[in-house]
Amino acid sequence: MSYWLLTVEALDSTGAAKALRFSTPGYMDPNPVGWLPRIKQPGLYRSGLFAGELINGDRSGYGETTLINNDGALDWLVDYATDGRSAVLQYADDGILTTVLEGTVGRVSFRGGLVSIKLRDPVETLQQPHPVTRYAGTNVLPEGLEGTDDDIGGNVKPRVYGQVRNAQPVAVNTSKLIYQVSDQDCTVTAVYDNGIALTFDGDYASLAELQGTAPPAGNWSEWEPPRGKWRRYLGYIRLGDSPAGQLTCDADAPLVDAGDVVEQIASEAGVSVSATGGLNRRGAVRLWVTDETNTADLLDRLIASCAGFYRLTSKLALVAGLLIPPDSPALTLRDHHIITIDREAVGAGRNGLPVGRVTWQADRIETVQTDLAGAVGESRRARLASQYRDAAAVSDATRERHPLSDAVTVASDLASRSHADTTAQEVLALLSPRRDRLSITARVADAGGLTIGQTIRVVTPRLGYSAGRNLLIVGREVDASKNRISLSLWG
Repeated sequence: MSYWLLTVEALDSTGAAKALRFSTPGYMDPNPVGWLPRIKQPGLYRSGLFAGELINGDRSGYGETTLINNDGALDWLVDYATDGRSAVLQYADDGILTTVLEGTVGRVSFRGGLVSIKLRDPVETLQQPHPVTRYAGTNVLPEGLEGTDDDIGGNVKPRVYGQVRNAQPVAVNTSKLIYQVSDQDCTVTAVYDNGIALTFDGDYASLAELQGTAPPAGNWSEWEPPRGKWRRYLGYIRLGDSPAGQLTCDADAPLVDAGDVVEQIASEAGVSVSATGGLNRRGAVRLWVTDETNTADLLDRLIASCAGFYRLTSKLALVAGLLIPPDSPALTLRDHHIITIDREAVGAGRNGLPVGRVTWQADRIETVQTDLAGAVGESRRARLASQYRDAAAVSDATRERHPLSDAVTVASDLASRSHADTTAQEVLALLSPRRDRLSITARVADAGGLTIGQTIRVVTPRLGYSAGRNLLIVGREVDASKNRISLSLWG
């Protein structure tokens, strides 16, 4: 006999932690653990892997389990806090337990004689506004570092993750020419007035010194900047005189490498990091946050920039890494396991064909400038005219074999063009060969324990897989009512 089991972590009305256990009727646990035989419909659950544009797919996860409540015996659930907490769906078949889904509870609702427990993929935890600080607007000029209610009061304070180049800092005290590029510790390495580097005059020791001592003013030469000097403290700078044109600056945070920055952002959102794979191989990244955004969007940008992937476990631990070809399989699905099999594409391109060209844009500057001071050199003038620099990789063999082969362009947050060139070459090696996209439906008993990101081997005489092929699980849909699992596979 087979049964479905649902375990939900919760807090009762006193705040005590409780484990709520529900099953389909008839289940008898061999251990001394009680289960409420209330599951009516185990539900339909979907989840997917995020890997930017390189593997297109729906990574949103959701589902619903309904419980029998005709007699009102589950009305007490209204006093339990379950949202955002762990939920585990298991399949019991002849005494063997298989964990099919680890997620979190979205909400519990009551309708008619049913209780509906809506489960969500843990990544929804990251789809909330990322913690930011805002300007209070409380300056009483000439004092203060929070702006006034008439200028920047209420605005999000800027924050540097990794690096930033040619960014326009925020004027936080217009009387004293104090600007801010980050609300967290960073080192401002250069300040420019219309493209000309101003003279660095040293560090302040405190906020009091920042506000109390101005850098020396300077003199113009033939009406060209630099005009005066600048000093720094944490994410602040102060000028000795008003800029003649557009003020920009460069800055580095204490952590600059991709994996370290991903871990920092996740930590700020209250998420631990289980693994970041080889993300630090991509070197420094540039991410400058100036508006409210959610944590998932920040991580999406960085992971896509690295040609990587990430997912969140039910214990809110982030697992990330670089995309690689399918490796050692966790399970082999043979013909007798498979209910249906379809091949949707034989290439990773958007047109279903292999990719013949990859362009990875990097070395981003925040402010593109063409109206610059006359003393700006030609090389810097050329650099400031374009937001990115490109690194391209081309497979002539793929383009000859597939004249309609796709081209991929990614505007990344990588700081180094050399790292972008390495990334482009690795992505081309990954996407230029044949890459099949399959949809397989199998019995839960055969494949229920498979998770996103694992590799499986498909062996079947259908579609030419007699010799077998290793494929990465990039999507999963569990139809608990039919004891079936549908897998989206790539490789």
